[in-house]
Amino acid sequence: MPAEGINFSERAELLTYEEIVRLAHVFRSLGVNKVRLTGGEPFVRKDIDQLLRSLSEIFPAVHITTNATRLDVPLLKEIGISGLNISLDSLNRDKFFMITRRDESIKVMANIYECIEQKLPIKINMVVMRGVNDMEILDFVDFGIKHGVEVRFIEAMPFNEGDGNRDVFISAIDMLELIQTKHPQAFQYDDLKPSSAIHYKVGDARFDIIPAYSRSLCGTCNRIRLTPKGELLNCLYSQSGTELRDLLRNENVSDLEITEVIQQSVFHKLKNGFEAEKEMTSNVFRSMTTIGG
Repeated sequence: MPAEGINFSERAELLTYEEIVRLAHVFRSLGVNKVRLTGGEPFVRKDIDQLLRSLSEIFPAVHITTNATRLDVPLLKEIGISGLNISLDSLNRDKFFMITRRDESIKVMANIYECIEQKLPIKINMVVMRGVNDMEILDFVDFGIKHGVEVRFIEAMPFNEGDGNRDVFISAIDMLELIQTKHPQAFQYDDLKPSSAIHYKVGDARFDIIPAYSRSLCGTCNRIRLTPKGELLNCLYSQSGTELRDLLRNENVSDLEITEVIQQSVFHKLKNGFEAEKEMTSNVFRSMTTIGG
């Protein structure tokens, strides 16, 4: 979240849970078998448990990306959540506060340990920033080894002109070289599934490196994104998407017609994010608070 905050959208501009569930059925009919709720923070939304239960009845796999400040671990255990990606950029309480502007490190770590105790499938997402938290990379690897948790190191993405991320960018290659200073035996493996991550093992432990900005895996992307306002994005780097909200709210538009609109959007997906970026007319991306990563 930007330090100055953002202008929050009016409730009427956002998809209702009923609209989200309707779209979920459409996507499932098209063969989508995995859905991920991102943010912002999904658990700040009222009655999120109702949406999670509905989605878990539609999709074989439901995943969540969360900052773990408001986790309802018993609920996640009950619905059999398929995966939790927990955003954690520092293991140090003071640095955590500096990065997030919230003194919630103790709460987050307690929720992480509860997830581990309850054997929920979690991954730790660390956005690596040069001079900010890159000196903790090895600590995160050790944390993952100790607790049997997969840690994912993510390149910082400079999304807006002057947003500062260009100053702290550290490449996936540099991250790996640093990890190998302590763990030279780390080796890359392929789990044969489309992924945004490069997978590594150290003994029985795993860690991932995600070249989010250098995008070396961009051509294998099999994801589409739906914003809270109902805009369908066929690429993270799309400057514009396909409007679905108004179609949902038009009583004359059927699910079949919405299905055809979604198919056309996917069919027009460009080869990769580099091609999509070329078509941008400005240097400013939409806020990550609405894309969700």
